[in-house]
Order: sequence, then C-alpha cells, then structure tokens
Amino acid sequence: MDSDAARPAPVDAGAAGGGAVTQRPVRWGIPEAFAGVAIAIVLVLVLSWLVRTVIIDPHLQLLLSYLVVWVPLLGACVYATVVRGSRSFSRDFGLRFTGLDLLWGVGFGLIARAIASVVEIAVYGRMAGLGVSFGETVYDGWWVFQMMLAPVLLAPVVEELFFRGLLQRAVYRSVAASRGWAIGLSVAISAAVFALVHLLDVATPGAALVVGLSTFVFGVGSGLIAAFTGRIGGSIVAHVTFNAALLAAVLTS
Repeated sequence: MDSDAARPAPVDAGAAGGGAVTQRPVRWGIPEAFAGVAIAIVLVLVLSWLVRTVIIDPHLQLLLSYLVVWVPLLGACVYATVVRGSRSFSRDFGLRFTGLDLLWGVGFGLIARAIASVVEIAVYGRMAGLGVSFGETVYDGWWVFQMMLAPVLLAPVVEELFFRGLLQRAVYRSVAASRGWAIGLSVAISAAVFALVHLLDVATPGAALVVGLSTFVFGVGSGLIAAFTGRIGGSIVAHVTFNAALLAAVLTS
C-alpha cells in the first residue's frame, strides 16, 4: 500500500514550477468533527419533536429533514478548512476525482447495495428498500428534489466530504504518529458515526438493524476507498451509486 495515498493529512501540492510554496498550517481535527455531528444530532432531535407537536407543511418538513443534517456537517468542513486549514477542500479533505474513482465507486456502490438487499431479505423476508416510501407521486420540483437532487447528488457530496474527508482524516491524524492500526480505526469510527446519524429517525428495531448494518458496511467500504486512494472522489461516486440503485428499484417496483 502506498503510504502517501493512505495518509489523510493534507499534502502540499506545491509548485509545479519548482518554486517554494508557503502553506497554512492545518489545525483542524476531532473537535470540529465532533461539533458537526453533535449539532446535527441535536437539530434532528429538535425537528423530530417539532413534527410531533406542530403541524408543518410536508414540503418544508422534507427540506428541513435534510438541512438539519447538511448545514452542521458542511459548516464544520467549511470552518475547518477556512479558519483552521489550508482553505482548500482538495488539500484538506481529498476532494478530487480521477477516472479510477468512477471504477472503484460504481463497483463498490453496486456491491454495497446488493449487501443491503441481502440484509433486507434476512430481516423482512423481502427487499424493503430500507423502508423508503414516497406516497402519491406528484411530478413537480419537490419530486425532483426528493428523488434526484437530495439523495443522489447533494447528500453524497456533503456526507462523504464530512465523514470520509473531515472525520476519518481527523481520527487518522490523531493516532497516526504512534499506531499502525490508525487506518482501520479511522475507517471504523467514521463508518459507525455515519450509521448512527442515519439511525436518528428510524422508528422500529427491524429498520434500525437494516439501516444500521447497511450504512455501516457502506461506510467501511467507502472509508477504505478514501484511505487507499487518498481522495474522496471514489467514495462520492460509490455513495451516488448506492443511493441511485435504491431509488431505481423503488421507481421501477
């Protein structure tokens, strides 16, 4: 394994022309990641309480269900790179893409979706699509947001940027100087927190088992792709594929 590819710490992409480049010191780490997750959890719980006690327009509820998670996670990334990092998502979090990322991402995304289907069959006796239900179909802008923009385009970028870009690298950097198992630990922790966030609005034990196990398995694979390539491009592609495969199954069922 290429140690440079596995090392999440930002690398000076320096001067292609050979000149010296002064790079801002990177000071972000676990505190920023913890703050992002903690705020997201609190907001999700507050929204959950509100929808049980106050009548909220379904469209607004849909939008808020994403924003209460995305805003804290993306905010933590922006704060980390702008205030305490290199001011580059590429250097700080590995937000880059290559042709191989498409191969890694699509391949693992389909494998992870197949594993999720096996888990559903084992728990429910059928492929349940992780309990996704879209009700009566109205083909408008909200349908496009709910079916395409949010799960297939926006969520993969925001979530991979945070979980594999910020959180996984923060854990790795905190232990890499003294522990050879830093990669495994950072991948496992980022996958566990990723699964936890997806469990916040799950209502039944069966659904919790399906969602928790499926998202944890996906998180491990996505984290390994990010660790071994040194980029999150493949992880984003995998996330897009994972979600798109589910939605394709729901729409064609």
